Amino acid sequence: MKNSRLRIAGAIGRAAVILLISGLLGATMVRYAPGSDLDEQELDPRLSQQSVESLRRERAHDHPIQFYFKYLAGLLHGDAGKSALFGQPVSELIAERLPVTVRSVAAGLAAGWCAAVVLAAANVLWRRVAVLLLSTLLSGTLVSAPAALVAIACLLLDLPPSYAIAAVVFPRVFPHVYGQLRAGLDNPYVIMARARGLSVLRVFFWHVVPGALGPVIALAGVSIAFAFGTSIPVEALADSPGVGQLAWRAALARDLPVLVSVTLLLTALTVAANLLSELAIARLPGSKL
Repeated sequence: MKNSRLRIAGAIGRAAVILLISGLLGATMVRYAPGSDLDEQELDPRLSQQSVESLRRERAHDHPIQFYFKYLAGLLHGDAGKSALFGQPVSELIAERLPVTVRSVAAGLAAGWCAAVVLAAANVLWRRVAVLLLSTLLSGTLVSAPAALVAIACLLLDLPPSYAIAAVVFPRVFPHVYGQLRAGLDNPYVIMARARGLSVLRVFFWHVVPGALGPVIALAGVSIAFAFGTSIPVEALADSPGVGQLAWRAALARDLPVLVSVTLLLTALTVAANLLSELAIARLPGSKL
């Protein structure tokens, strides 16, 4: 029990450090990106030279470290800053758009994982060369297609963004799930169970699947982070009013408060997903974690 608590405390500590570093790196990369010193307002011919100089001085004070610590101080009091692009509090922008992204990601993950697990199980149980070739061909085709291309295809076919996320998640999941299930058939206790006359389905669900749960759960945690990352280009190209579209527009406008908030949000979701997968694996029978 004590070792388990220490592991949880260590994981939470690592998560906090990762969050802090990711936000600082995000602010630094945006601040020193090419063209970050330019402002569209400076191109307004109605502005005087003094107004243009004032805008430049305001942007010159946006040092990433200075900005980040001010941002964290405000965040501790529930203030994530105000968007320079949208003119609204960042917390309101994210609260409005996050449910859209969560629904798309959840539906895409569910569809991608269901397709991957069903095809992997079918290949392991039936052992049909044609089914394996078709599954491998589909997986290889989708894994080589950029997420932007898949999003454009879904847009042309009038499909929701969740289809694009599922098409990106499936080829990353299927080979690993199939590999784990296929490898489970070669375990000595599985071979012994088959030799004793147990049915294929009973051996599969009672011996093969439990042995593959650990790696599959770890893959599930990684796929959640990957799906949220995929939602950014997908929502931007599909014009879906989610956090991905917000991040894309904020990146084009160098909107630091929005970008840092979205970076911290996605990092927190990634760390939480990995932490939950570690805790789930630790509770599996026979786990050494």
